Amino acid sequence: MSTGETIAAFIAAFAIVFGIIMIISIGFAVVHCIAMWKLYEKAGEPGWSAIVPVYNMMQQIKIATGDFRLAWIYLALYGGYFVINTLSSFFTTFASDSDAAAIATMVVSVLMMLISLPLAVLGGYTSYMFAKSYGKSQTFCILSIFFGGITVLIMGFDKSTQYVGPKGEPQFNSFNNYNNYY
Repeated sequence: MSTGETIAAFIAAFAIVFGIIMIISIGFAVVHCIAMWKLYEKAGEPGWSAIVPVYNMMQQIKIATGDFRLAWIYLALYGGYFVINTLSSFFTTFASDSDAAAIATMVVSVLMMLISLPLAVLGGYTSYMFAKSYGKSQTFCILSIFFGGITVLIMGFDKSTQYVGPKGEPQFNSFNNYNNYY
């Protein structure tokens, strides 16, 4: 086998493996979207909101906590992270080798870490409360923090899983309609 044939065989094998991984990933993403769609509908929210980027997380926070203000905090943190990440890319691409550029890059990196922490805490809290709002046990709620993709599939395709209310507290008062305030 010549070197060219070896390289071609390697590229073909890589393409096949990559293709299989992509098909599995896309399949899992589609199944996850279907499960989230079902969960949103169980909570009385439109299912389509499960597939809209960023808005889906805001809706999930609202379903989990009953408070859309926390979703706006998430959006502000996420937007801040995006802006700082863009600045970081700008500094690494266009900055010269000066000390000022190095300091600016370090400051931007520290800011990114400082915004990442509350985003991670908010994500964990939301995952926990999302499972709790569907009446799941304490153990299941904790597992949902670390294995959210799996727990969403379990909740979404389990016909016995019903939406209890934000934070797992039933809402019996007609004046507290948690679905209609923004």
